[in-house]
Amino acid sequence: MKNNVTISQVAKEAGVSKTTISRYLNGKFENMSQDTRQRIEKTIAQLDYHPNRQAQSLKSKKSYLIGVVVSDISNMYSSLLLKGIGSILSKSNYQMIIIDGGNSLKQEQELLEKLLEQPIEGIILQPLSPETSHYDFLTQHKLPVVLVDRETAPTHWPVVTMNNIAATLEIAKYIIEKDYEKVVVVTEPIKDVLTRQLRYRTLREHLKMNGKKIQLISTAVDDTLKKELLDAIQGPEKTAIFALNGRVLLGILKILQEEKINIPEQVGVTGFDDWNITELISPGITCIEQQSEKIGEAAGTLMLQSLEKENAEDEIILPAKIHYRHSL
Repeated sequence: MKNNVTISQVAKEAGVSKTTISRYLNGKFENMSQDTRQRIEKTIAQLDYHPNRQAQSLKSKKSYLIGVVVSDISNMYSSLLLKGIGSILSKSNYQMIIIDGGNSLKQEQELLEKLLEQPIEGIILQPLSPETSHYDFLTQHKLPVVLVDRETAPTHWPVVTMNNIAATLEIAKYIIEKDYEKVVVVTEPIKDVLTRQLRYRTLREHLKMNGKKIQLISTAVDDTLKKELLDAIQGPEKTAIFALNGRVLLGILKILQEEKINIPEQVGVTGFDDWNITELISPGITCIEQQSEKIGEAAGTLMLQSLEKENAEDEIILPAKIHYRHSL
């Protein structure tokens, strides 16, 4: 089809005004019937119409750009999170400028400052610091900010996260039902992320209340983890390992496989996340799935509400899914 189709041609073919087409392209569907929306969508597809984003931006004085900052883009969680955010923003013609914090607070701050030099309309942030003060400079720009996955304290911006306490507590009860005497909790540095602290505190309180031993390994997923983990699971107690995030869980499974340690005969294993990988690893790993794509969708929706000055929620907590398999 022709590449120089105009908005006037689309309007004429669809039998509506140019204003209606413009509203459709900007995601403003209020007072627009479903039949009209479907007719416009079909017409755009048939004519192979591609709106001129630069012209749209100049006319509306909007950039349709949202900065999205993730802590580590190599993490599967981040990939699914971005997919969810993008699926919502694209429906209203917004595009993402994706920034990778690289698990470095210094890098995150430098890139955020560069991002603020761009004509963005809002920021969705997976913060590397648990302290709101590290992000005070964002308030000077008066842009909508939505936190995702992790909170900062004191609370300042709306946040989308999962029900960390309820999900962790459910697995803790299951560990107790299985008569484990000791739980080794493994995490990347715990002081950096409030979510990790919350999960560990929930585990520790419930397990100790039921007379179970608990040991924390807070470290990077590198060569040092292997020795610490193997030392921790030695001893006569029936022991389970609980990984506080997916990167750690996969690192643990790799170590146990290398050392030919049988699950669950020699040690039980569970934790976050579930990326359809853990069901393939024998004997099937009991996991907490965070539904990161849905968290991203909720964050994208919250950002659009903030941009439209709608009454947005201060906190959205989504349920996790527990996949019970055979590793405990």
